[in-house]
Amino acid sequence: MTDASGAMPPPLPVAIPAEPTPGKRLRCLFAIVMVFVVIGPPVGALAFMLSIAVIGMGAKVDLIGLSWIGLFALIYAAPLSYFIGAGPAAAGGLVFGVRQAFFGPVNWPVAALIGVGLGIGFLVMSGHSLPAMLTDTEQPEHVPVMVVTCLAATMACWAIVRGWHLPPRGVKG
Repeated sequence: MTDASGAMPPPLPVAIPAEPTPGKRLRCLFAIVMVFVVIGPPVGALAFMLSIAVIGMGAKVDLIGLSWIGLFALIYAAPLSYFIGAGPAAAGGLVFGVRQAFFGPVNWPVAALIGVGLGIGFLVMSGHSLPAMLTDTEQPEHVPVMVVTCLAATMACWAIVRGWHLPPRGVKG
C-alpha cells in the first residue's frame, strides 16, 4: 500500500517472541504436577483392580464381571487410591513437569520408560527388595501388576499434558 504521496510506509516492527518467564515455567510445572496428582491415582486404581481381576479369572475372563469390577473400582478404590498413589503420581508429575516446562516435550517412549520406572520405584519403596520379588513363587504376578498400574496411570496423564510444554531455556518461543 502507498500513501497519498505514493511512498511506501515504513514496515511494522516484527515482534520477536520472548523466552517464557520463570513464572510461566513454574505455572506449567505446577499444572502438570496437579494433573498427575488428580488423575493418576484413580487411573492406577482402575488398572490395578482390573489387572488383579483378570489374573484371578484366569482363562475364563468374564467381561460382564470385569465391568462390575471396574465400576466397583471407580466407586470405592478411586477415592482411596489417593492415599497410596498421590506420592508416586506427584513424583512422576514432577519429572514430566520439569522436563516439559524447562527442556521441551516428552515423547511417548520416554513417557513409557518413566511409567515403568515409577512402577519399579513404587515396588522398591514398598519395602520389598526387587530381586526377591522377581523370584517370588507365592505372588509372581505382583511385579507386572504394579508396573502395569503405574504405566497405565502415567500414560493416561501424559496423554493429557503432552502438549503442555514450553521451549527449552535459551530458545526463543
